[in-house]
Amino acid sequence: MKTNYFTKVENKYVFNVSLIFWHIFIAIATLTIVISFGTFLWTAIPASKKEVEKPAYPLKKQYPEPAKVALNELRLEEVKHEEAPQEALEPVQTTTTTKETTQPVVEDTKGKKEYENSLNTLKTLIPPSKYSWQGAGYWSYPYGERYWTFYKQEKYRQWVSTEPGLEEKLIKSYKTTNAGNYSDKKQILDGYISIIKLLPEDKRSGVLLDLIRNVAGNVSQNINIHQSLAKLVSKMAKEENILYIAQLARFGKTNPKDGSPFIDYTTTIIDKFALAQRSKIIEDLINSYYNYFNQNIVNQKEATDLFLPMVSQIKGNLQHKAIIQYYGLYLEKNRERDNVIAQIETEHSQQINSIDQEFENNQRNAEINYQNKMNEKENLRYKSLEGMAGGIILIVLIASALVFLSIQRSVRKIEEKISSQNNS
Repeated sequence: MKTNYFTKVENKYVFNVSLIFWHIFIAIATLTIVISFGTFLWTAIPASKKEVEKPAYPLKKQYPEPAKVALNELRLEEVKHEEAPQEALEPVQTTTTTKETTQPVVEDTKGKKEYENSLNTLKTLIPPSKYSWQGAGYWSYPYGERYWTFYKQEKYRQWVSTEPGLEEKLIKSYKTTNAGNYSDKKQILDGYISIIKLLPEDKRSGVLLDLIRNVAGNVSQNINIHQSLAKLVSKMAKEENILYIAQLARFGKTNPKDGSPFIDYTTTIIDKFALAQRSKIIEDLINSYYNYFNQNIVNQKEATDLFLPMVSQIKGNLQHKAIIQYYGLYLEKNRERDNVIAQIETEHSQQINSIDQEFENNQRNAEINYQNKMNEKENLRYKSLEGMAGGIILIVLIASALVFLSIQRSVRKIEEKISSQNNS
């Protein structure tokens, strides 16, 4: 009787409660799988990286207006002639070269014909029949002259050059400019030609040598300098004193950044000065660039532009003295302004540095956040896989338990049915 009671309780309550209990676990496991799968899909999406925009640089404060020098402040008739300190010129070095027997080098002949055409043009401008293209030198006999006289072999004599020929000097200038092919050599040679063709024939040879001595170390710089010089020379074709060409060529060589702009600026203003003073004015501009304006072409142009309106009111023979005196007064009157400008430049540089630093920090933080997001997604991916695997295993285990309980319950029912039939 007691057994039947427990059986009824088990069938009515225990099995039903167990079934609800296990179904709750299955629901929880299923929800875990769904959430884990959704998390896995979310981690498969690449993490977004914050785009950092660089703020615009602030506008630089406007410079104060320069203090002007009035014409009556220039005591041209009373003050002694002032000279801008002369910049030390590089000494011209002469070298003694010796002809040597060298191994033959394979020559790149591309553009050779065009180069030779330019060389023929140069020979037309400076005819070898009238001007010496040959160098000077003498033969040296290391083993004595009698060996050469008897054997007539080149190893028994050497040519010692005391003065290279014009073509040798051209070749040397090509090496200086790193003109490695005929196309580059032609550009250098055409630059020489563009200048000397503007001059009288008797002055061309000397100017060519000046240009050769003052070539820069790259082709493009020389092209720019020669183009600028040609414009200026065309304006000063009637100038007898052509020393300014060598001075400007040397200036262009030693000032890669300011050389061509300086010559171009000189070209725009030179015709405002008296014809007889122009060569001297160019020398003053060059010397003042170094000695008054500390190689700052912007400041020199600003000062000179304020001087130009006064030039027409100054006698031609006093213009050279006037510009030098003017520069001294101008710099003295604008010394305080220069300090203000320096402070503006410093503040502006600090603002730019601050913006750059902040931008770099923001970029660094954005990268750190991006890496953190990537790591976080990587960790969640593994956890989501673990969650899905755990949920599936839990459902399998619960399903197995429910199957076992279901079998047990079915067996009990069969037993009860058999028992009731037997009793009847």
